[in-house]
Amino acid sequence: MIFRMVSSKGKIGIVTLPSSFNYGNRLQNYAVTIIYQRLGYQPESLVLSQRPNATRLLRSMYYWMKGAGDSKKPEKLMSVERINAFERFDKNIPKRQIKSLGNKLCSDYSYFSVGSDQVWNPGYMAYNEDFYLLEFCAANQRIALAASIGVDEVPPKSGRRIGRAISEFNGVSVRESRAAEILRNYTECEPLVVCDPTLVLSTDDWRLVADDRLTKSEPYVFTYLLGGVGTVAAEVLESVSRCGEIPVVPLSDRQKPGEPDAGPAEFISLIDKAEHVVTDSFHAAVFASILQTPLTIVRREGGESMFSRLEQLSRMLGIEHKVYGSSDFNLTRAGDYEGVPEAIACERKRLMEFLEGCLDV
Repeated sequence: MIFRMVSSKGKIGIVTLPSSFNYGNRLQNYAVTIIYQRLGYQPESLVLSQRPNATRLLRSMYYWMKGAGDSKKPEKLMSVERINAFERFDKNIPKRQIKSLGNKLCSDYSYFSVGSDQVWNPGYMAYNEDFYLLEFCAANQRIALAASIGVDEVPPKSGRRIGRAISEFNGVSVRESRAAEILRNYTECEPLVVCDPTLVLSTDDWRLVADDRLTKSEPYVFTYLLGGVGTVAAEVLESVSRCGEIPVVPLSDRQKPGEPDAGPAEFISLIDKAEHVVTDSFHAAVFASILQTPLTIVRREGGESMFSRLEQLSRMLGIEHKVYGSSDFNLTRAGDYEGVPEAIACERKRLMEFLEGCLDV
């Protein structure tokens, strides 16, 4: 366990999605935890117990009768070893289980921080809007850190609800430009666009928490393709693996036979030691950029709306030449990270200045 509890400025309650078996979610939660610890606070991620809700109960019964139930949950497809790897990593993140929201909870914390991840996605915050919009605490306690909506449009009712809530926040930052554009339609608040918190931690920080127990000593190509191996990905893989001469180590968010039993710590190491990373995932691209592993970004088949995050990341870091299909794409420059550390440092400074303006530091 890596705890850095040297805080003297009080506690911060972190509100994020309770996705215990998602690589990006766990890694961003860890990053936010470390950021607040280094600012002198004691962060705890708040896990809200499911509260009674008639609509949610009826929906659950409907899906259960259809035979769907919770079969789509990623952990249902995971080996025991992979679940254990996630749980090992989660020990690095202090948590608190809460059953209700009220004055007692508010008095326990100096601030509450919502984000990052898709905390304002109307589908994800349904039935718990008061939690994800921090409506349960005082306005001067509310901070949005790299909050994401995750979709290109929101229903007007949801937009108005979010807009009303964030107008009272102590500070509002979002992860994507599109989120800022959407919110401007519903509030006079001007959200600041900042990087994903995982970019704030250094290469050494991430290598400290990485685990290489599953990492091969011989060369390999690593893939994290959430949309599967489509035509474009197959073409890239044929090239970077030298027509199969270099073995390919695949990973996905829903474990398939033959995939390693990797948790977030192993995920970092698999990216770090790879000869090449081929991905359609935002966080896999982020970590390849931090660790300067040769990278090719492909479009997720059927996931165009999700690609805007990767396009924004490539512009932010100046790695457009790694995006297959872009006018600058050049496979021979997959390992070229000239100017990227400087771009990351600039984004890191921007996020930290935002936080320092919100907090008593």
